[in-house]
Amino acid sequence: MAGSERAQVQAILAGARAEHGALLDQLSPALQASLPVDATGITQAIEHLGELVGLSEELRREQKQAHTTNPAVLHGRVFGRAPLSRDTVLAAFADAAHVREQVLTGLAVAIGGTTLEEEIRSLLEQHPPWAADDETSETQLRGAYAAQEEAVLRIAAHVDGAP
Repeated sequence: MAGSERAQVQAILAGARAEHGALLDQLSPALQASLPVDATGITQAIEHLGELVGLSEELRREQKQAHTTNPAVLHGRVFGRAPLSRDTVLAAFADAAHVREQVLTGLAVAIGGTTLEEEIRSLLEQHPPWAADDETSETQLRGAYAAQEEAVLRIAAHVDGAP
């Protein structure tokens, strides 16, 4: 199924991964450390799948609104351009992952109903971006972001009619 939605989402994710790698190659180690994960592919895949059901603009608005309280955004409002601590960086990425969790489960409902929503919610709950003590590690973030990539792939497979 070369023209399948799953194949298109795989291509979106691969392209974003390649762009992120190329960007990191151009940055200093300090700047590389400030970009522990990248959700560009996930976000693009969400928008792509949202377009299929006429929700892309609504999903974009929902994410934008939720990101206004992101720890990095709030830090910028209070401290201006002062450097972010490692904890603030990780918290910002974890918060963004949480926003996407909500968007992904909503997209799953729109595309596949409550059965797909439960599947996606279960997958994402197995890989939370932060631990019970609200601490976030890069390893947890990578796991959460990988689960979100898997979620968009599963949603796309559902569009294709795969079980």
